[in-house]
Amino acid sequence: MNPALRRTGVIALILLAALIAQSTWVSFFHHDDYDLIADSRTLIAEYSVPRGQILAGDTVIAQSVETDGDFYVYEREYPEGDYFGNITGFKSFNYGSSAMEEAENSILNGTSSLLAFDDFWATVKKDQKPGGNVVTTIDADLQRTAYDALADSGVKGGAVVIDPQTGRILAQASFPGWNPTDVSSNDGDTATTAWAALNDDEDEPGVDRTRSTFYPPGSTFKTVVAAALIEYTGATADTMVPAGNGYNAPNTDHEITNSSDQCPNEEYTLEEAFAKSCNTTFARLCVEELTADQIKEMAENFGFGEAFETPLYTQPSGTGDLSEDAFRAQACIGQQDVQETVLQNAIIAATIANDGERMEPQLVDRLTDSAGETVQNGGEDSAGRVIDGDTAEELRTIMEAVVTDGTGGNAAVDGYTVGGKTGTAEHSDSSDNVLPDHGWFHGWAMNEDGEPAVAVAVFLDSYGSGASAEAADISGTLMEQVLEGGGE
Repeated sequence: MNPALRRTGVIALILLAALIAQSTWVSFFHHDDYDLIADSRTLIAEYSVPRGQILAGDTVIAQSVETDGDFYVYEREYPEGDYFGNITGFKSFNYGSSAMEEAENSILNGTSSLLAFDDFWATVKKDQKPGGNVVTTIDADLQRTAYDALADSGVKGGAVVIDPQTGRILAQASFPGWNPTDVSSNDGDTATTAWAALNDDEDEPGVDRTRSTFYPPGSTFKTVVAAALIEYTGATADTMVPAGNGYNAPNTDHEITNSSDQCPNEEYTLEEAFAKSCNTTFARLCVEELTADQIKEMAENFGFGEAFETPLYTQPSGTGDLSEDAFRAQACIGQQDVQETVLQNAIIAATIANDGERMEPQLVDRLTDSAGETVQNGGEDSAGRVIDGDTAEELRTIMEAVVTDGTGGNAAVDGYTVGGKTGTAEHSDSSDNVLPDHGWFHGWAMNEDGEPAVAVAVFLDSYGSGASAEAADISGTLMEQVLEGGGE
């Protein structure tokens, strides 16, 4: 071989070895530095163009605003503040993202394949691609009404309003709320202070009380029990069921009673017992007429055990242990280990209103490009039939009686058929100190044509005396607003 070529080859091999060694050294010992640079460049690029908007109808609830920054040109702002913080979540280069900002990130930051046309023109013009928009199903006026009603109750709580025929969530309010603007600030000190305040607040405003946590449902769980009784045993609203003001489950000395001795007779029709909310009736039915498997199956048919993604994640509801008679008796009046989210309780009411067909809950109406042109519509997906149509009709009959002749009169709306169920749930703190009762109401209303128009669930945390009546009152206000077209 030519000596010159040999020397050239040796030098090339030495240089190649040096390059490999350098690359290896960087990869193993300094990769964090280069990753940091890459991440910084990605962040700078992401914040150099406006992120897409999140909207409730025509109301902007999250948007990017221009700043005076040299590197981070845009930052997130939430014009509606506390009303929608649980829906939008936040977008922060310090703390990441949450809620809708996280769930629909690829649309909002412009990287979604749905925005391929935008991507093409951005490439042609050598521009950074702007983000697309998320239009939610939320009715902004209804959301404000729900939030203000919860605030006026004086306690923490949550409210969900659903269109029974489509699964569209019209309102999903959690109180207390929070404004994500400061946490999303590009100013490090502002963001850090806001983040600390959010996490140090004992009222936990960052917790979405409609989906992120669950509670004992009290007597609203009797709706599930009644569904099981009708579906599995052939009972109707007129079927006679046992009552009385006291009941001891087998192998226990604990007596289950009614809230105000309102069920003294030995028996009532199912409609009467449901309207009066006889604890003794439903505890006894679950021991003597229904099996643990039947109760659990019915609850699961309604959605218990499912983590709904609307696309926001919802904590799965659960029935707890139903194996023992004593457990089952307590569970069937919504105590023991039964835990339920507000969203789940609204879905139960919506399913009954919709003749037994459960629709998947959804928060996204449509996704658009930066110009507002629709690139994808939200779905209207059925989760299947939960109960027979005849069962749903019987349930609507007994739920209507709750509003016309029972404990849920505050939910009535003049001129419309309304049904529902109140609930009062006992609970204690971690030291077994008894706390004021929770209050619940879930229900539905038909429009002037007799079609299911709206379903609702309202929860009031530790409200105390009159809790369920207040929850029913708020529910009636929300249903009336939908029925009368008082939203946007």
